[in-house]
Amino acid sequence: MVTRLFVLASSLLLATSGWLPAAAQRPTPSAPDTAAITSEVKATIDKYYRLFSEQNMKALPDEIYLIPWVVIGGKGPEADLTKEQATARFEASLEQLVKNGWGKSVFTTQNVCVLNGSAAIASGFNTRYKKDGSVMSVGGVSYLLGKTANGWRIVSYTGHAKDKVVRCD
Repeated sequence: MVTRLFVLASSLLLATSGWLPAAAQRPTPSAPDTAAITSEVKATIDKYYRLFSEQNMKALPDEIYLIPWVVIGGKGPEADLTKEQATARFEASLEQLVKNGWGKSVFTTQNVCVLNGSAAIASGFNTRYKKDGSVMSVGGVSYLLGKTANGWRIVSYTGHAKDKVVRCD
């Protein structure tokens, strides 16, 4: 019995320490293609801002956000569990912006932190412009994205100071 326990413990130690022959070790996942992921993530964020500026709120839950999704604002995390809840939030936000003279929003990506092959954080700032072209507001935003079978989707986001940028170096 002691011999079997010793063999089992030794096998576990060897397996976890990397001392097993290469054929017996589990392969390590390859490093993600950071440049490709960065490009895909930026394209997703650009598409989001284009759809929002086109006031196409109904497309956001289908093409941009992963439902359920979570916004982390001043009141803490708030989840939209359905497409209908998310669309209602987007439409309410749009209504308030338009009421204040908003014309479009542009996101300036300052950094994309690739966490792994299916997770990344896009960090930068959002510039809101009035219909006359003047700047309405500028604020920092970071988006957590995940890669799904349908491409990259925003899982969550939060606002912050413009000069705060999420980095992963």
